[in-house]
Amino acid sequence: MRLAVGLPLAAASAVLSALAFPPLEWSPLGFVGLAPLLVALRRLRLRDALLCLFLWGEIFWFLVANALRAAVEVYFLQPPWFSWLFAIAVWTGTGTIYSVGFGLVYRQLAPLRATLQPLVAAAAWVAFELVRGRLLTDLDLFVSAPWALAAYSQVGFAMLMQVASLTGIYGVSFALVAANAALAELWLRRGDGATSRWALALVGALPTVAALVFGALVLRDADDRATPGVAVAVVQADVDIGARFRPELYGKNLDPHLRLTLQALDEVRPALVFWPELALTFHLEEEPVYRNTIARVLAEGRAELVAGGPWGAPGEAPLYTNSVFVLDAQGEVRGRYDKQVLVPFAEYTPAGGLDFVRRNFGRVRYYSRGPQSAPLETLAGLAGIAVCNEVFQPELARRRVLDGAEFLVNPSNDTWISERSWSRLTFQMARARAIEQRRYLVRASTSGPSAIVDPWGRIQIQSEPDSRAVIAGKIRARSDLTLYARMGDTFALLCVAGTGAGVLAARWRARG
Repeated sequence: MRLAVGLPLAAASAVLSALAFPPLEWSPLGFVGLAPLLVALRRLRLRDALLCLFLWGEIFWFLVANALRAAVEVYFLQPPWFSWLFAIAVWTGTGTIYSVGFGLVYRQLAPLRATLQPLVAAAAWVAFELVRGRLLTDLDLFVSAPWALAAYSQVGFAMLMQVASLTGIYGVSFALVAANAALAELWLRRGDGATSRWALALVGALPTVAALVFGALVLRDADDRATPGVAVAVVQADVDIGARFRPELYGKNLDPHLRLTLQALDEVRPALVFWPELALTFHLEEEPVYRNTIARVLAEGRAELVAGGPWGAPGEAPLYTNSVFVLDAQGEVRGRYDKQVLVPFAEYTPAGGLDFVRRNFGRVRYYSRGPQSAPLETLAGLAGIAVCNEVFQPELARRRVLDGAEFLVNPSNDTWISERSWSRLTFQMARARAIEQRRYLVRASTSGPSAIVDPWGRIQIQSEPDSRAVIAGKIRARSDLTLYARMGDTFALLCVAGTGAGVLAARWRARG
């Protein structure tokens, strides 16, 4: 195959794969979008294959994560040329490099028997997704990016997604890539006999069929309404809380949150009200007047409030955290969670000693990472908090549940994001955490979508983006543990081992 053919195949593959994600969410394309790239990789020379892999990665990430470029302009007030350069560097270093790695491994698998190809290729994809999501996440380095894993394109496909309670999100990715690899192999071996082609198609479809059967059985009994629920409400004020802290924003926007809270208390009498990340644009511990004002509103319905805001640790050089507070109807802070996984450049500076970084991003106020902490006690049960991007990481939600969380909460600040498709994608990632852990999930977003999601990933109610809204529903505390909660990323680690075994077997077969 010539490069002139390979490049259009790679570009088409990237576009098809991206269309399975928001905003269009044409999820069936997730089963076929990768196949053209796989065909090209097996027919091109190494140098040409590398070019196709790079092109695929850059197009895919531009289409799926274009919000990054816009955010650099809006959040950091950078010129367009710098925003493009920064976005391309991030797309390449946290996304494209992993797809290139997968492609190189996939080429090594060519000598394997055809019926093994879909399964080993799927294992290799999962292995690189695991590395992409977990590499050095506990260090202040910007090299991990668990965005837009293949499975997130299927979150609306409830029957398929239930397998995530066994394997984590990676089981869904495995099924998708196995189907794509089987299609590619069927095309590459289209001259083979009908029997071998049927066997190949069966192997490629088997992971999806198994996941669908499991999902159908799970959803048949997916109803916990026999258990008493607790009424909760989410306030979405759709106000500018500020990409950067400015003096004129201090204490601003409290009134709209209070008015919407009064509306919720009057209409649905919730026991618990949720406000988004950083809805409190002031230091709660330093402002008794603000705190007492909130208490007077909560006292109308004897409700509790879960709200995000900054918190400052006293000292000669005070440390600030992006926190979530539980306030009771007397205005007392009953619990606090400090965000542990910070957003690079927005909340902390990787390689902060570099003059280049300071010059371009030093005008943003930074946070410190919070310590490990127990779930927060609320009137609805123990709340496992995952602030904004923390919900991207399956292992963090798992840790919350193992620590005793009976439901999950995802406060988020989405007002500064100009691309609504990115907010939709982050919501899809949050829904996946509910399925993996079989927990109710409450998402409180500044500008939407806010939602209440049941333990099977189904949306009970959600708000419209870019609107002021109050949504309400019931959640139920759960203490059961899924297989994924117990075993963690065992399935993904087995895929890593399977990939290594597949590469060794392919080399042995090629030499034989």
